[in-house]
Amino acid sequence: MSDMSEYKAGQPIRGDFTRKQTERSVPQRTFLFLALVGSSVLFIALVVMFIIWSTYNPPIENLSLPKQFTISTLVLLVSSYLLTLCRGFFRNDQGKPLAITLASTLFCSLVFGYLQIDGWTSLYSNGHAFDGAAGTTFLYLITGLHFLHVFGGMIYLFFLNIRCAEMLQDDVRRILFFSDPAEESRLQLFGIYWHFVDALWVFLFLTFLFAL
Repeated sequence: MSDMSEYKAGQPIRGDFTRKQTERSVPQRTFLFLALVGSSVLFIALVVMFIIWSTYNPPIENLSLPKQFTISTLVLLVSSYLLTLCRGFFRNDQGKPLAITLASTLFCSLVFGYLQIDGWTSLYSNGHAFDGAAGTTFLYLITGLHFLHVFGGMIYLFFLNIRCAEMLQDDVRRILFFSDPAEESRLQLFGIYWHFVDALWVFLFLTFLFAL
């Protein structure tokens, strides 16, 4: 009888814990939504200005998207796909696959960053400096701002990798990790952000590809 009463008494506690974690994630979701809206407005404004400039000015001689940008697009798409697998691994309590996939996503983001820098270096080597034609400045500015978004995501992704590595150290941490709604919320919110950054880059890449 005492066991039953303890069980029943424990139900509201677990329910309250889950409800509190859900309520705590609401401000985070709101902040993320507002941040993504603000970023969208910023990039749309810059892209519109770039398109207007391209419409009323002759093409810049010998300017084309570096091949590194094409490869980096594929790398970012792969990272986005890998991240979609993470939530399934979390829900199925699969620690090692989750850790490997998160580490692979981080690796892809590092490769993307390297390719972006290499692409800018290639542009500069071909005589297209940041302070050159306005179209070139737009190219550097827009891709640079996007990279800042990617870099911010890389920092948080590194944090998620650390959390996951700590979870694998012992069974107790593993149980606490997979039973914590806050951990799933972190993974979900980061997934939303990363897919946004991915979709944004594809949009920017296609815009430059057809406008230059």
